[in-house]
Amino acid sequence: MSTGALSVVVWLLPLVTAVVVGCLRSAKLAHYAAAAAMAVAAVLAASMAVTVVGGGVAVQGPHALWLDLGSFTLGVGTLIDPMSAVMATIVCVLAAVVLVFNAWYMHDDPLAARFPWQFCGFVAAMLGVVLSDNLFLTFCCWELVGLGSYLLIGFWFDKPAASDDPDYQSNKGRGARGVLEHQLSPAHAQLKAFVMNRVGDAGFLLGIGALLVASLLAGRSGDVLAFSQLATLASAEPVGTATFLGLSASSLLGLGALGIFAGAIGKSAQFPLHTWLPDAMQGPTTASSIIHAATMVAAGVFLVARCYPLFSPDALLVVGWTGGITCLLAASIACVQWDLKAVLAYSTVSQLGLMFVGLAAGAAHGGRDAGLAHLFTHAFAKCLLFLCAGAVIHAVHGCQDLHRLGGLRKRMPITAWASLLAVLALGGFPLLSGFFSKDAVLAASLSAALADGGAAYGPFVLASVGSLLTAAYMLRWWLSIFAGRERDAELVHHAHDPSPAAAIAMCVLLPFTLALPWTIGDWLHVQHGETHGPAMVLALSLLAIGGVFAGWVFWWAPSKGHDVAGALATNLRRLHVACSELWGIDRLWDRVFTRGLGQTLAKATARLDLGSAERLAALQDVANAPDEVSLDGLVDDAARGAWRLGRAGSWFHGGGLTVYVTAAFVLATVAALVGALQ
Repeated sequence: MSTGALSVVVWLLPLVTAVVVGCLRSAKLAHYAAAAAMAVAAVLAASMAVTVVGGGVAVQGPHALWLDLGSFTLGVGTLIDPMSAVMATIVCVLAAVVLVFNAWYMHDDPLAARFPWQFCGFVAAMLGVVLSDNLFLTFCCWELVGLGSYLLIGFWFDKPAASDDPDYQSNKGRGARGVLEHQLSPAHAQLKAFVMNRVGDAGFLLGIGALLVASLLAGRSGDVLAFSQLATLASAEPVGTATFLGLSASSLLGLGALGIFAGAIGKSAQFPLHTWLPDAMQGPTTASSIIHAATMVAAGVFLVARCYPLFSPDALLVVGWTGGITCLLAASIACVQWDLKAVLAYSTVSQLGLMFVGLAAGAAHGGRDAGLAHLFTHAFAKCLLFLCAGAVIHAVHGCQDLHRLGGLRKRMPITAWASLLAVLALGGFPLLSGFFSKDAVLAASLSAALADGGAAYGPFVLASVGSLLTAAYMLRWWLSIFAGRERDAELVHHAHDPSPAAAIAMCVLLPFTLALPWTIGDWLHVQHGETHGPAMVLALSLLAIGGVFAGWVFWWAPSKGHDVAGALATNLRRLHVACSELWGIDRLWDRVFTRGLGQTLAKATARLDLGSAERLAALQDVANAPDEVSLDGLVDDAARGAWRLGRAGSWFHGGGLTVYVTAAFVLATVAALVGALQ
């Protein structure tokens, strides 16, 4: 089978699987059938990757014309290059692993049979983003990814808000703050994710329009949104001096690039649209493991890398600053979170920011390859961490409070050591995957800063401080759960590792936390320039400082009876409160949009449409409704007028033949008299 045909099979297999397993009533059978299908897709994607990565060239798959608009066309097709082939393999591998794990994780959930088909539909949409050969199809699949995440985040849609959930209140951490508990529920979280992603997608759609016009101004025709054409658009000369809305082709190109990045900001949860991702933790932990690993949130990073030739140095600077701010902001919040899943969620946001910092360094400094390398290595480490978190939550009956856990390494040795390896990989420990990719990101960013100077230093500094905090909060996460003494013996005394199948699923991911699979053969083409040495020293120094600090505060000092963490929180109260309150961004969005524009506009619209609350209450008795100026009242008045006109006309249309003959005679007589007088 050709590589192009394989790409279509890999793409459609999860979609067919979703339809098939949706007809199965047995949740266990549905999970393992879906996992088997994803494993087959992973093997096919891996064989496709071997061919494409080995050849080092892109392969155009089948392409079908959908719409011919004369000056340009829209179609559906696949494009397989080394980046998309590796990404497709990672998505399929993680999907198979998560499904096997979830068969155990949801074994007693009455809704478990729904998970496999929703999950496979989500994977199919993500593969569409990865394998599509044009920006139009990418946008269509991009929206389907949003729909899939909407279903997964709201999987337990009937769960009450945290303020009304006795389980949440009983397990809530000490000093918990920042979260708007009355809005923290699966139903609200899925809506929040959907709406905030649409904000970014509006910019994405605007960017597509700008690129379309820029292509037409450059004299392009045919499938002008194909990635093969967009790759050379930046170097194309415009035909004549034509403009669109006063914008030249080069201005439209810059607008298109920033529009694409706006879509990435929403999907990859970058500042200021990052607040939906932590709330997405209301979905199943297994859904979080795939959303936060290589699929939905990685789509924005992948899209920017796919459209890399369109980004000018100025546009890349915007990407770098946005990524740097997000990296540090999310890392500071993760340092004080009490919820073990919230720490991982903000860690994801921070690491995505780090990937954008790498991409922003530019191709000349190895930024694109460094950003993609960190995307790939982070995917396996973060997926493993979420599976381990799910195992812990399952073992301690739903408790997610870091302050109540501790000492679980003896009761859950497989989970403890697997998660430790993932934590060290994410922190950048030598010989592990994160060390290889994070070193590359910092080296590329440092090289760009030295070459460009000025504002280019900002992303590098922000990413460095964020990396320092990463080592601290991730080690704090592990120490709080697995090290030290059992702080709540009644809670953890029944804890144990997951079933053999689930444990094997976690262990499958362990080799990918090592550096060897990523460095052998240098197939990722990560550059090692003059800044590699200083960046490696810096990365190791940041890891050492953060690790020693976390070990001292959260392991050594508590073992001696000292509450250093509490003392630091007291002495740095303002900073601690700001981080605990999520820097006030969630409350700002709630005040401005939810309670501000949202409720105010809703009330104004209701007032304009229906009038007062008294009128709304009296609508059941239309005849006695208050007489107020409103759209609804105008409609009622028009209906009453038509009714009265009809009643008046009924006097002349009663159906009596005598009346009709008399009326006709009278009208004829009048007409004759008028004619005679004229």
